Parts: sequence; structure tokens; C-alpha cells
Amino acid sequence: MHVPTQYPPNMLIDDDFTFLPYGFASTFAPELIDFNSLDVLSENILSNTRMSFLVPESLEPRSAEIISGLQELHHTLVATNQWYDGTFDLDTANSVFSAGNLCQFAATYFRVSHLDFPIVHRPDFGSDYTTKQLLLAVGLSGSLRSPPSDDALAARGYLTLAEEYIFRCLERLMPPGSAPEFTHELQETLQAALMIHSVQFFRNDVASRRKNRTQRLPQLVSAVRVLGLAQTKHAPIFQYEEFVRNESKIRLAIWTALGDWQQCGMFNTPPSMTPAELTCDLPSPLELWDAKDAAEYYEAANALGADGSRRICSVKQCTDALMAENWVGMGSFPFQDISGSDLQLLIFALNGMLASANLMGVLPACAPALLRAVSRWEVMWDMIRGRMEPAAFEKAGMIRYNSELCWIARKLVHVSISGDRSSAYMQKVGHDSLVQLHEFVRQYRDS
Repeated sequence: MHVPTQYPPNMLIDDDFTFLPYGFASTFAPELIDFNSLDVLSENILSNTRMSFLVPESLEPRSAEIISGLQELHHTLVATNQWYDGTFDLDTANSVFSAGNLCQFAATYFRVSHLDFPIVHRPDFGSDYTTKQLLLAVGLSGSLRSPPSDDALAARGYLTLAEEYIFRCLERLMPPGSAPEFTHELQETLQAALMIHSVQFFRNDVASRRKNRTQRLPQLVSAVRVLGLAQTKHAPIFQYEEFVRNESKIRLAIWTALGDWQQCGMFNTPPSMTPAELTCDLPSPLELWDAKDAAEYYEAANALGADGSRRICSVKQCTDALMAENWVGMGSFPFQDISGSDLQLLIFALNGMLASANLMGVLPACAPALLRAVSRWEVMWDMIRGRMEPAAFEKAGMIRYNSELCWIARKLVHVSISGDRSSAYMQKVGHDSLVQLHEFVRQYRDS
């Protein structure tokens, strides 16, 4: 099969991922996945990854719309954008975005990536109401985590075009100065935009990273604020459809902030979102989010011993507690059923606060309170980590790297207040590569 020539030769993710204390190598960098160590190459496994509710025949009209839309956008860019140098091979696109491939790629996404990036309500995906924007984003994201094949490799050549397509859809639904209703189409388009953004800023491509950091991220943050997503609360009385709608808003706000704070640490840039503005409820446990109906929701809630209606604590309340003068251990924390995922969110929030203080030149004055917050966080993480069986811990996704994120936070403070500027990472605001972060880690990891 012909692979489109727009497939970028430098698409490979930075080799630095293999050295970083961050757990991004296998979680986000598809080129660094050791497929031979996984069971994904098994033909039996591959035949079972197409989830039962994904029916290729039902997706064929949207598959055709995706291909037509990408081709039309390609021709528009050729005619109007002098910097656009992409190519579009229709035969390849028809193969890559076939209904069968979209089902296969989506199944891979939900099986491999959904644990760490659960912004889509899995039971609803693939229905007649799933938008072509979300189908495209999930399909491309799943292709990156799929075993190498002609179509999976060729899919990467469409990432930039798909990004432009999805964000143009978002701009159509949210023109400047508007305050639109949070419709189903807007929800799924925003989910698609956040998903493709999260793929693109990990590409080892300067233009893609810079555009996503300086143009796409501000657009996502603005959408979250205009729509008031970061202030979403679950209703006191549980109703399943309303729970799904509100949880979708909460997850869009939280994972937009997470993506912002990740880039903040990776590239030494000021955060665009703050923990203080995240007054929405924390994300519900994944078992509740993945429930297909009210009965399954209550069954999962009973199994978890969780409140069957809502999480009523916010990122702001949690960071306020960690930063407070008074602390008597977990009794000072706003809620007691904290999870490893909650703590991952909070350590990213603390890292964002540290980076902001450092880049604003106030870290020396803030360091005692911030280091105290990190230490309090670490006590809670050690307690939760100690309860986890080794086998369960290895399957826990990115939370396995919470300790390393804690190390990054402490090291940034100590290096900054020491006045040491020997690391290239500390010498510039806004890098376009992970080389500087890699060298920072290598320089200080044994000190």
C-alpha cells in the first residue's frame, strides 16, 4: 500500500522519553511501545478488540464524510495557504479511514489509552449520534497505539490535516465573542479537539508543538472558560443522563488543565490554567463513568463503596488544603476516598504552581509552602501506593509515575532557589524539544 508522502520523517517521539522520570514512553509515545512485550500482536487479541457496539456498516456514511471533508480541506489549504505542503492520496485515505479500520482503531484506543485519557463516555461512542469529528480523533489516536501495519502507519500522515479539520469545526461552533449552548455536537467536537491536541504536542516536530502550545491550547482553555466547564457540579439528586452530561463537562475541564500542566513542565512554559479556577467536582471513578446505564452505575458504586451520586470536592479545595498553614494529616484533607488518579491530578497542579512561581521570579519566597504541600502530597501517595499489589500497580497507567512527578517538583524548587542556571532547561522560557528536560533530569537525578 502507498504511504502518503506527507508522513513526516521526524515524526518519531524524542528519544528523551526513554530517560525521563515521566511515564510518557509507553503511555503517549507510540514509537517507543514494545509491542512484542504486549499481547496486542496476537491475532486472537486483535480479533477481539473490535468492541461489540462498533459496527462497521453503521459507520460507513461517517467514514465517507471524514474522507470527503479531509480531501476538501486539503484542496482549500493548497489554494489559500502558501505554507501548506501536504499531499492527499485518496486511495490511501479510503483505506486508512475505512469503517472497519475506524472500528479497529477505536477499539484499540479504548483498550489501551482510555485508562489515562478517559474524556469520552465509552458506552455512547459508536452510536448513530457520534460525530465524525470525534470518530476521526478517536480513530487516529487508536491508530498510534496499534501494532504497525500499512494503514496504522499511514494514518500518522493525516494528523496535521485532521487537527486543522477538527479545530475548524470547533471555530464554526464557537466563533469569537460567542457564548454558545453546550450541545452534543459542541461537546464531542471539543473532546475531539482536546484529543488531537494531546497527540500533537507529543510529536517530535517543532512546528506542531509550537502551534499546539501557542494557538490550540489557548483556544481550548478559552472554550473551557466561556462554557463554564471548570465550575460544573453534579446535581444533588442522581439522574443518569444528567450525570453523564455533567461528568463530560468536568472531564473536559480537568484534562484540558492536565494537558496544560504537562506542557508547562515538559517545555518550561507558564501554565494557562490555574488550580484555583477548577472549582468543578473531581472526576468520578472510571468504573462509574464507564457505566452504560443507571443500573450498572449503581452496581459499580456499590462495589466501590462510593457515594452513588457525585464527587463533591474540587481541585481548588484540595490544593488549598495542601497549601494551608494547619495540617493534621489526612484528617485535614477535604475528602477521604482519594485515589492514585486524584493524586496524579494534584501533583500536576502543584508542578504547574511551582513552574509559575519560578517563571514569575517569586519561587524563593513561595518555596517553603510549596515544598510543604509536596511533602503532604507524598505522604498520601505513599499510603495509597502501599495498599496496591505489585501486579495491580503495573497495570495502573500513568499513576505509576506519581513518585517521579514528585521528584521533578522538588528538584525544580531546589535548583531554582540555589541560583543554578547551568541547565539549558532553566535558561529559557518555552522550549520546542524535550532535550532540555532530558538534560535537566540527567544532570540532577543523582544529586
